[in-house]
Amino acid sequence: MDSRRSHPGEVPRKHRRAGLALLVATLALQGCAVEWTREHRLYCRMDEQTQIRDTLYFGLSIPGGGSVSEADWKRFETDVLSRSFPNGFTVLEARGTWHGADGATVSEPSRVVAIVHADDAASDSAIRGIVQTYRSTFHQEAVLRERGAVCASF
Repeated sequence: MDSRRSHPGEVPRKHRRAGLALLVATLALQGCAVEWTREHRLYCRMDEQTQIRDTLYFGLSIPGGGSVSEADWKRFETDVLSRSFPNGFTVLEARGTWHGADGATVSEPSRVVAIVHADDAASDSAIRGIVQTYRSTFHQEAVLRERGAVCASF
């Protein structure tokens, strides 16, 4: 009889290894919440929540001449951003470069706004509203929206 064979009632060695691997994986992930996104898994710690971070890129140059003034931007922050996301957001001053629909390269002062929020229809609608309001108010061709799942804690 082959000594590698299991005895009646004994768990075969390959099953014991698979069970041990499952136990190790379970212990390694204990305390982690697993959230599926369309492209990858996001592992958040127990003290974190799965949230969405939208990063919006706003050019300050107005097509045809002029630019969004500091007073105009502050009004947009107060009237649109703060009302849409009263729990908060972050604004960074930046300089952006991109190619417009006419093929011209545009380099302009910009604002980058990061908003961390729940993954729900109301937040998505608010983001879309912010983008549309900025585009129509300041005659912008585009506002870049970058969206991703993140782990957040406060």
